Amino acid sequence: MSPRCQGFTLVEVLVALALFALVSLMGYRGLSTLIDGQRHLQTRDEKWHTLDHCFILFRSDLDQASDRPVRNNSGVEEEGMSVDFDAGGTLDALIAWTKTGSPNLGTPSAAPQRVAWRLRNHQIERLSWETLDRGIRNEPQPTVILEKVERFEIRLLGPAGPQQAWDNRWRKPAHAGLPRAVEVKIELEDGVLITRVFDLPAAI
Repeated sequence: MSPRCQGFTLVEVLVALALFALVSLMGYRGLSTLIDGQRHLQTRDEKWHTLDHCFILFRSDLDQASDRPVRNNSGVEEEGMSVDFDAGGTLDALIAWTKTGSPNLGTPSAAPQRVAWRLRNHQIERLSWETLDRGIRNEPQPTVILEKVERFEIRLLGPAGPQQAWDNRWRKPAHAGLPRAVEVKIELEDGVLITRVFDLPAAI
C-alpha cells in the first residue's frame, strides 16, 4: 500500500499567510522610506542648485558693475549703484546698478545695461533695461531667479578708511564711486539662511 499523502492544516496555511503579509508590509515600508529619502535628496539638490545659479548670476552682474549714472523714466539721474531703488514704487527693486557688458560678443545683452534685483511676492527677480538712459516707455524685463524666498537683504561696504562701515543704503554725496563689497542675505521660506559677500572691481 502507498503511504498516505500529508497536506497542510488550516492553521499552518493561516500562519504562512500572516508571515507573508508581515514580510510584504516590512518590505513596502522599507521601499517607501527609501523612495521618500531619494525624493528628499533630489529636492534638496535642486534647491541648492537653484541657489548656486542665483549667486553666480548676481556675481556675474557685479563683476561688470560701473559707476556710470543713468536717467530714469522721469528724467531724474540715478547713481551708478543704488539701494532701495524706487522703494515703494511700481518696481520696488532693492538694488540697481549699471553694468558695462561685453560689446565684443555682439549680442543685445552684451551692451551696457541697467540691472536691478528685487524681492516681490516671495520671488527674487532680476530686472534689465534695454538702454541705460530710459524713456517713458522703456519698461524693464523681469526674470524670476529664485522662488519661496522670505527675506532678501543687501548691505554695502564703504570706502577704505577710518569711517569704513557696512550700510544698507548707497547714496551720494555720502558715498563716492562703487562700494568695496556687497553682502547678500537670502532667507528661504523653510528657514534656511544663506549669506554671501562679493568684492567689487574698481569703478570703471
